[in-house]
Amino acid sequence: MQGGQVPLWTPLAVALLGIIGVVAGQFVNAHREDRRWHREQAREDVRWARERRRWTEERELETERYWRDQRLRIYTAFLAAISNLRVEMRYAGDKLREGAELDRARRDRLLDLAATARDLYAPLGVVGPADVRDQATELIRVFAESLSRLLDGHPVDTAPLLGLVRTFAMTTRQVLGTEPEDLTDHATERSESS
Repeated sequence: MQGGQVPLWTPLAVALLGIIGVVAGQFVNAHREDRRWHREQAREDVRWARERRRWTEERELETERYWRDQRLRIYTAFLAAISNLRVEMRYAGDKLREGAELDRARRDRLLDLAATARDLYAPLGVVGPADVRDQATELIRVFAESLSRLLDGHPVDTAPLLGLVRTFAMTTRQVLGTEPEDLTDHATERSESS
């Protein structure tokens, strides 16, 4: 070999080391990129899980609000119908106590109001809890008995009916979460703290 010549294996070794370096660098970069991608994927998974949870909670709240509004609408309509029937029964009872008979228009009005109350009673069985349904069933039963007596010409005391209507209204307020605070409890607490 001459003094100025480089052996053949040296450039081959350098080329081989260069190729190995490039390949090793690619592996290192690929490994780093893979780890970065997994971290980003984990962050995205957490974000999407959070978004799904938030969406689910919003959907549940929306559904809860919808059914609360439906119950409110149904309870209010039933209470209005049964209250109107009670008022009309009171007027009819007053007429009978005065010795007058019920005219056809008043009888028809009573029957129409009773039919409306019965029609509005049906949805309570679908949207109302058991205690609301039971109280509504009792209201319909007692009102039907009283109405039957009234239509037979016997005056009816509507004060007990008013008590049943008020109890039903209180139960529906509790179910809907709109029960007003009892002011007597607060007055007692204030006097005890003084």
